[in-house]
Amino acid sequence: MECSGETSVHKPETAAVFTRTLAGLKRRGSGLLLIGPEPVMEQACGRFLGESETEPRRRVFVRTRGGHTHSHEPSAGSVKVVERATHTRSATAISSGGCETDTTVVTSTSLPSLGITISEAIDEFERESGGLASGELRVCFDSLTPLLEEHSRESVFRFLHVLTARIRNVRGMAHFHLPADMDSMVVRTLSPAFDAVVEVCATGEVAEQRWHLVRQDVTTGWLSL
Repeated sequence: MECSGETSVHKPETAAVFTRTLAGLKRRGSGLLLIGPEPVMEQACGRFLGESETEPRRRVFVRTRGGHTHSHEPSAGSVKVVERATHTRSATAISSGGCETDTTVVTSTSLPSLGITISEAIDEFERESGGLASGELRVCFDSLTPLLEEHSRESVFRFLHVLTARIRNVRGMAHFHLPADMDSMVVRTLSPAFDAVVEVCATGEVAEQRWHLVRQDVTTGWLSL
């Protein structure tokens, strides 16, 4: 994938819609489909996780690749990990050596089981916080590829539709990694479940992003990541 090299939104009216929509997504909660090469998605992921020294963050990391450790995963803090096992393991909460992270392993391959476990992690954060603030919950789904290899695109779409609604309900912000092209059938099938598709790419050491706002049918130019 090649970036256009343009680092600004093409039209003033597009820039206005993008700025207004982005502010709304941060306030009301959002689900983003992050697509492109994996190394650049990892870079974008750090931004979407909302690193902040002043605002509270509660993060849920969903691992689907057999215990893959996310490069942006904090070693301490308010973190829960939901791991979709690729081999038989006990589906129990495991405390991670001395920090506040806990991991729940989901042995079932069913999408509802995974969704319920993620929802339970969100429920726990709600109880612990006494009510989540806008943007306090951040969810990172490390790869949709394993789900798409085992289930139909339509089944994965229904799973994502329900899950993103649950996250928006607590004004959380979630992003889902998928190494695919914007014009691929899988992206066209899944994109209606999201508020935006964020396409990333890199030319040399320069990483860029292009946003496709699903409901507004607006696409930005390439922007610096």
